[in-house]
Amino acid sequence: MTKPTPQNELPWMLDDLVEVPHVVSVVVLSTDGLIVQKSTSMQQDLAEILAAGASSMYSVAAGTGRRFESGAVQQVIIEYGEHTLFIAAAGQNARLAVLCDEDVDMGMVAYEVSRLVGRIGDYLGTTARVGVMADGV
Repeated sequence: MTKPTPQNELPWMLDDLVEVPHVVSVVVLSTDGLIVQKSTSMQQDLAEILAAGASSMYSVAAGTGRRFESGAVQQVIIEYGEHTLFIAAAGQNARLAVLCDEDVDMGMVAYEVSRLVGRIGDYLGTTARVGVMADGV
């Protein structure tokens, strides 16, 4: 039996996270906001918007944390009127953005995100692009 490659494993792992109740879509992004992988049900144009926005929000959190000597960002959670967005560090130079409906069990999603990052952190790492620092700012 051939060992699956990270490129083959990552999509089904993201799709498994979408199976959690009230999780809408999942995107793995580089620190500069480009899509590394997305859940299969998410439209490409929306994934690009989510990746760019998540990268920016994570960068703002990292910059603020540095100013207050708070250490590395572990996750950012944004509650909108109809959705909740989780953004987590996911390997070297990668982030995981998880968009959920407003009725989501935040504890369950935080646990599943942590578990996913722990299982595939090595697969999620991307190489930093020239001119981009490791934390995206």
